[in-house]
Amino acid sequence: MSRYDVETLVRDAFRSREHETEDAQPGLVGAVRARVARRRRVRVVAAGAGVLAVLAAAGGTASVLTDRPPAVDATAEDRAATADWRWESSLGAQIRVPAAWTVNNLGCLMTGEPSVVRGRHAQPACLTPEPVGKEVAVIGEQPVDQPGGDGLVGREVTVDGVRAVRTEGRLPDGRYAGSVTVSARQVAVTVRTRDEATTRRILDSLRLVETDHAGCAARRPAIAAAPAVTGGPSGPVAQPAKSAVKAPFLPPDPASIGICSYGSSFPSRLDRLQASARLTGSDAAALAAGLNAARPGGNPDVTGSSCPRPEPVDYDALLLVRHGGAETRVRVTWSGCAGRGLDNGASRAELTMSLLASIMGPVHTGYQLSRDLPD
Repeated sequence: MSRYDVETLVRDAFRSREHETEDAQPGLVGAVRARVARRRRVRVVAAGAGVLAVLAAAGGTASVLTDRPPAVDATAEDRAATADWRWESSLGAQIRVPAAWTVNNLGCLMTGEPSVVRGRHAQPACLTPEPVGKEVAVIGEQPVDQPGGDGLVGREVTVDGVRAVRTEGRLPDGRYAGSVTVSARQVAVTVRTRDEATTRRILDSLRLVETDHAGCAARRPAIAAAPAVTGGPSGPVAQPAKSAVKAPFLPPDPASIGICSYGSSFPSRLDRLQASARLTGSDAAALAAGLNAARPGGNPDVTGSSCPRPEPVDYDALLLVRHGGAETRVRVTWSGCAGRGLDNGASRAELTMSLLASIMGPVHTGYQLSRDLPD
């Protein structure tokens, strides 16, 4: 039994007898609560090397923003207790879900498999009833309606020092549901599972982050593009042949590659992180090899009646390539009419359909193209 399970059991036991204990020994409940609070504070301090506490000027409210998930500096005991769970993030919120859960398996053509849902693009229009007993955790801009309505009572809480509203309860279909809505951050987490402890554990894991587990910023960072290359109306002049280029586009043996997806067709989300993933080992090496094999020079601008005045747009995804203690950031752009392709800040390379699939496949969100890319 993990420490999390023990604490849950003790907490539930006291809740079930709280009214009796308060009448008989009012000091005992306060003492227990104070001790639990102290233990939690100690655990947060031990795990929060990347936590920055900021005292808000207005109202003096303490706000905590994490730039790395607590798991980074967790003890061996904590890592063992959560080895079968993983981090998922979107819109500046981060939660832990069971490692075996799928991604974005909800809505049209959904199956009964448990799933985390975040950063989805436009979905096919069809009516697929949610299977009874399906387990799901959704990160979105607002709570997701529970099947048949939830009727759950909300209470005020704080998440990393930010006010929120949390609900918990049981649905008519027998599942245990809950949600946490952080209006100030325009984000909410909705959970439905078959086990009360699982629902509670997912909700308890919610963190508000400026940088997530993959190293991705919650808001799209401004990153300088490679120096412009003069050319004709059809696009930039191709860079020298690959054989003449001394350095590869990326180091061939990265320690990891973080994939940060920002592109979206929803105006309110254009600068917010939709989803992320982190590749290591052979997966990172394979993606680096694909990027290094890309044709130098970027993609030609699109012209014609649909793009009378092509203008560059913000990049759709960002790759964080870590190698030898350094990091190379690669802008990936496929929307719009100009500035499309790969950009590592020093040079550009062509983005193809197959390479785009390799980049976005691990994120499991899909992507939308308004203009064709080469195969």
